[in-house]
Amino acid sequence: MECGISTACLYPQDTAESLRAVCAAGVGTTEIFLNTFSELDPAYIDRLSEILRGAQTRVCSLHPFTSALETFFFAAEYQGRLEDGLRVYRRYFEVCRLLGIPRVVFHGDFLQTPYPFEKHCAHYVLLRQMARSYGVEFCQENVVRCKCGKPEYIRRMRECTGGDVSFVLDVKQQRRAKVPLWEIMDAMQGNISHIHLSGETPENDCVTPDENNFPLRAFLTRLMREGYRGDMVIELYRGGFSELEELRAAAAHIGALYAELKNGQDGEGEKHR
Repeated sequence: MECGISTACLYPQDTAESLRAVCAAGVGTTEIFLNTFSELDPAYIDRLSEILRGAQTRVCSLHPFTSALETFFFAAEYQGRLEDGLRVYRRYFEVCRLLGIPRVVFHGDFLQTPYPFEKHCAHYVLLRQMARSYGVEFCQENVVRCKCGKPEYIRRMRECTGGDVSFVLDVKQQRRAKVPLWEIMDAMQGNISHIHLSGETPENDCVTPDENNFPLRAFLTRLMREGYRGDMVIELYRGGFSELEELRAAAAHIGALYAELKNGQDGEGEKHR
């Protein structure tokens, strides 16, 4: 497990320049958050590839800028929209294959729409199968404004898909949905593929995570106990931190804490052999 930084933290800076800054800071893991259609063009993808080619940074996830359109594309009865949505997302999967990115993040249907949840799940599976053909994992994120921000929908999605689902756990979104952290983890247990990390203060519910504003030790210990093998990234808004170095130091601390806890866990195991 590694802790990295999402390029989303540096928005509204150009995505390629954000990636360059993260790589230059020596961050080992990142998430690329694309921000507009032109960033799907071959020339722009070549630019991202060139930045990564000279860096030691690995991209663990791709976040589409069309998340807010997923209800429009995938939660409507209009067949043409579904076909257009599949065409757009196929391009994301192509980009992942070109850049070696293993997963894509999906928000899905808005909470207030009347679209049947079973159909939402069927379209998720359709997208997941398409992603799989490109060697990519398609992952449902918990988002406060979307149906899967609630644990009951997470559990229903597991049932509707026959367990063929992966989740992105976003602790900021869990916080905003007023869902206890351990409850959303219970609902996702065994199927968490990726994590978006943040901390909170009385003034701001999305700040750089540390051991004073997020239960890091208990959180990491639970992930280890449940056999979590994915990565996590710090994903903040620009007002949630001061400098990139602050994020780099936080990510390094979280990685070191995980290693410390894992070594302690492994040591306990050795004692009882």
